[in-house]
Amino acid sequence: MEETKLARVNPFALTYETFKNEMVVHLGLDRYASAEIYSQLAENGDLDASALKRLPPRPGIASQLRATLLIPKPEFAEVKRADGVVKFTLRLEDGHEVESVVLPMLSHYTLCVSSQVGCKRGCLFCTTAKMGFVRDLTSEEIVLQLFAARHVLGYPIRNIVFMGMGEPLDNFSSVQEAISIMTDQRGFHIGLRRITVSTVGSEEGIEKLAASPVSSVNLAVSINGATDEIRSRLMPVNRKTPLKQLVRVLKNYPFARKGSLFAEYIVIQGVNDSPQDADALMETLAGLSVCFNLIGFNAGPGAPFPSTPQKAVDRFRDLMVERGAYVRIRASKGRDLVAGCGQLGKAHGKAVVV
Repeated sequence: MEETKLARVNPFALTYETFKNEMVVHLGLDRYASAEIYSQLAENGDLDASALKRLPPRPGIASQLRATLLIPKPEFAEVKRADGVVKFTLRLEDGHEVESVVLPMLSHYTLCVSSQVGCKRGCLFCTTAKMGFVRDLTSEEIVLQLFAARHVLGYPIRNIVFMGMGEPLDNFSSVQEAISIMTDQRGFHIGLRRITVSTVGSEEGIEKLAASPVSSVNLAVSINGATDEIRSRLMPVNRKTPLKQLVRVLKNYPFARKGSLFAEYIVIQGVNDSPQDADALMETLAGLSVCFNLIGFNAGPGAPFPSTPQKAVDRFRDLMVERGAYVRIRASKGRDLVAGCGQLGKAHGKAVVV
């Protein structure tokens, strides 16, 4: 009878519980050995069998383990660095490419990950939208971006933001699974409150996240327009989920204790930055605990608006503060790399050695 050959196991595509089950099937390992292996892999990105204390004393077990595990080897199409910001492009197995950005913060590094190749949402200000929708990423491809940043490029990533290419809640099952892998305490061990999911604000997507086991992640919603007229011009999703309906959904969202909605607002000079816009924005989101994140528009190739000067962002911040809002200006990191907010999605050339 011909022996069935088991597929190799990529531990970076699995939560610990699933990995543990795979180790039982492949090698008959108990949960203690499996936990030790999983934690070492997440911490180091590779296997050092000589450092493992809980492997059973069986002849050849270390070599069998190495033969069973499939350690990812990300293919970098491009890596660019400027002022501490790193934008890297991964080439996927089918030849498509996705971009991710490592952002240096005051005391840690944040990784901006993509969830789709392209996007179907068609936001006027977004370069990714010009690609159209190509396909969803698998959870494995999403986690691969974290693996690449931590274990190949060498950045000790602490926070994750789903603000790269694609609409995360349109690829909900893969995003939820990726978050479960990233937050597994025996693995990458990134806290749920250190992960932010940014969405265009569809009712269906927010309700899915609200009902999920990962609902205590930070929720960021792109508002960008204080009236339906302006927001529908900038974001087609507003025609299906207009502002009043969006606010109603958000009021039912189970924000974590002391949690607030992050209202993302791209300031576009002459479009959505008037005193009247500030008044309407405060009125529209009244009744919600909101932290407004302002960022100036970053013009990419073929952009419909020029980049917003910082003084215009500062002026709108002052208007919001005068009205009692809690406001933060998100520093526009990565403009020189075309890695700023809304700029991801440019095609790239040959692979490079990192």
